[in-house]
Formats: sequence, structure tokens, C-alpha cells
Amino acid sequence: MTTDPLDRPPTADELAVLPKVELHVHLEGSIEAETAKALARRHGEDPEVVLPLVDGAYPPRYDDFMDFVRLYLAVTRQVRTPDDLATVAAAFARQQAEQHVLYTEVTFTALTLVRNGWEPAPMWQALRDGFAEHPEAEIRLIVDAVRDSGAEHGWATVRLVEDADAPVAAFGLAGDERTTAARDFVMLREAADRLGLGLAVHAGETGPAQNVRDALDDLGADRIGHGVAAIRDDALLDRLVRDAVPLEVCPSSNVVLQVAASLDEHPFPELYRRGVNVTVNSDDPPLFATRLTDELAHATRLADLSLQDVLDLQRRAARAAFVTEPGRQRLLSAIDAWAYSAASPPG
Repeated sequence: MTTDPLDRPPTADELAVLPKVELHVHLEGSIEAETAKALARRHGEDPEVVLPLVDGAYPPRYDDFMDFVRLYLAVTRQVRTPDDLATVAAAFARQQAEQHVLYTEVTFTALTLVRNGWEPAPMWQALRDGFAEHPEAEIRLIVDAVRDSGAEHGWATVRLVEDADAPVAAFGLAGDERTTAARDFVMLREAADRLGLGLAVHAGETGPAQNVRDALDDLGADRIGHGVAAIRDDALLDRLVRDAVPLEVCPSSNVVLQVAASLDEHPFPELYRRGVNVTVNSDDPPLFATRLTDELAHATRLADLSLQDVLDLQRRAARAAFVTEPGRQRLLSAIDAWAYSAASPPG
């Protein structure tokens, strides 16, 4: 009987260096404390006044979702010029490269900056320049509309993306699920089909399982951001398994925002055991005191994953990515090559 050398728990070092794919992380939410402080100083402001920081780090828990949004917006307001955005993009690319994340789809609310008076062309250029500082970490954009701002925000996002000179992979829909219904953003689905892009919809995070169903039925969502509320709806779970709908699960985010009471009570293990096409992601890393490597460690512990299981999670993410087929095969080949090396005895 042959034992699979990858059928064992991964070590911390292996989790750090194995090739990764991340599908759910927000660029504005990736701004680390020191970067945010540096931007505030650049604009002549006291960072300790501008940013509600605790002991030099973002607070690990919020009173509610809107409390988190207030800090998120306070950080975002420090991005005032294309140079600021290039700084943020370069820092994010560095963070991903340090974790051996080969490919990332990062969500970016471009319309916020445009409505703050930015011209689109220098905005897109700043992103390209920043990402280019670490080309080993390929980064593409999910440009999102915000539910809270209504359907008009969706239409304006479509117009912005139509003229974008940027590595856009998909449209996204984010924001407070308690506001505008998914069906009011059908323009995102139509534009995605016309432009050859994907559509990722936040649903079933702070809202009910029905929001996941609506994202699928009303928008034909290709992927669901979070989707953890589906755990309370067996019929929906069966559908997600049958149709292999990718869920972008972010455990620490759900705990910090009180979607789950604790990591030990997070539904990831049950979703995984039920056969749902889950992927693991970091969402807003410094705002939740985490990184993708940390989230994979949490997933490993919670679901008793082997190294092979963790590698399979990366393959799932590669297969769910909005990337060309040759690009997907490159990612899968890199994961397989690392797996072969990890399974081979030294010498």
C-alpha cells in the first residue's frame, strides 16, 4: 500500500511558500497601518487623529458592519492623488509576492475616486505602475459597484470600465446587502457578457441565504463573495454543490464582523465537507489582522486539511479565476510542480 506523501498536515513553512491564488481581497482594504499613516503625513495630517488606530494596528473587532465601514472609509480618504494610489498598489503587490500569491483578483471601487474628481486615465496608470513593481505577483481588477449607492452606481461603473485601460477581469457587486436588491444591477451581468468579463457578487455575508439565491437567479453570478449564510439552507447548499458555484470564503473577516461567533464556529468545515466549491481568501487583510497565509492556516485547522487538500484549494481558486485558459493552465502547472517537489524525497 502506497502512502501519499502529501497526505499529512502542512507545515507553517509550506503554507508560507506554496503557490497561491486569491480571489477575494479589496485593494482599499489592503492598506496597512504604516502605509495609511505615511499617506496621512504626506498630506500634512496627524495620522493618529485621522485614523482610529489602536497601538499602531487596526482594531481586531468592530461594533458592527457599519463601524468597520467607517474605518475603511477613513483609510480610503488618505488616497488622494495618483501617486498615493501607486503607493498602495505597489504595497499590495509586495504583500502578495511575499506570500507567493501567483495570481490575485483584487476588488477596487474605482468610481469613488472618479467622483472625488480624479480623471480615469491617471487612476488606471497609477494602478499599472504600482502593480508593475512586483510582476511576479500577477494582479487583475474586479471593479465593483456598491449596493448602497443604487442602480445608478452600477451604470456609472459599467461606463467607467468600458473605457478602462486597465487589467480588468470582472465586475463586482459589494456593499450593504440590506439595501438595493441584486436584480437592480442586471446591467453588470449584461456588460460582463458583452465585454468578456466575469461577475462576482457579495451575498450571504451579512444578509440571508436568499441573497445568494438572488445573486444566482437575478444576476447569473459567476462567483459568490462570502456566501456563508447558505449553510442555513439545505436546498441552496445542494444547488451550490450540483452547480459547483465558487464561494469566496473569508473566515477571519466573518469573525471580526460578527457573522460567525468565532473561528471554531465558522461554517467553513461544514461547507467543505458538504462538497461546496469553497475557496479561501483574506478580504481586507490588515483591517482583520490577517493575510491569505493565515487564512489557509485557519482553514487547515478547522477542517483538518492535509497539504494535498490545501493545494487542491489553490487549484479550485485557479479554476474559478477570471483568467484566460492558458493563464489558468500556467497557474495549475505551477501548483502541480510545487506539489511534485514537496512530495519528492530530498536527494
